[in-house]
Amino acid sequence: MKIQAQKRTKTGTNASKQARHEGKMPAAIFGRDVDTIPVLVNQKDFEDVLREVGSNGVFDVEVEGGETYQVFVKEKAEAALKPYAYHADLLAFKKGEKVAMTIPVVLSGEEEIDEGVVNQSLTELEIEIAPAEAPAEIVVDVSNLVIGDSLTVANVEVPSGAEVLTEAEYTVVSIVPPSEEEPVSAETEGTTDMPQPEVIGDTEEE
Repeated sequence: MKIQAQKRTKTGTNASKQARHEGKMPAAIFGRDVDTIPVLVNQKDFEDVLREVGSNGVFDVEVEGGETYQVFVKEKAEAALKPYAYHADLLAFKKGEKVAMTIPVVLSGEEEIDEGVVNQSLTELEIEIAPAEAPAEIVVDVSNLVIGDSLTVANVEVPSGAEVLTEAEYTVVSIVPPSEEEPVSAETEGTTDMPQPEVIGDTEEE
């Protein structure tokens, strides 16, 4: 997958607003051996390629009048009220080079837990891996866990050759008892301690 980009000649809030009005998204290409290059990419092309390769998938960006870079989305800023990104940081890398990537953590087997509540404390994991070998997500099976059990980062399986950068002792998921609510008795259900209204005219003088 490849998208085209043009170098930004104007920067700043007004220039960015004008670019978005024209259907272009500001972005920045950077890397270990690449000085930061401010660019503009077609908004629709960018969204289409992410749907094709995934949020942390690899694709090529060909800069107008320059080189082609193999990149992945290191970070993107989402529009608050509209379903698209309005800026992206694109990390360029060389074939075989390992970089730090943030991978979503997804749970499986939740439906097999009869008792207890699944509490996921960590929703993503940072690993160092060659981007072309990075998984779209890391799946953690919780089907055999019971109340009181937990899994830490050290228990999570990652692809061969990947190095986990997140602290090993961090809890990823735990099974906790369901919250208990104090039962309401039939005698008190529907009653309150609201004071009785005063009847006007009902006084000792009458």
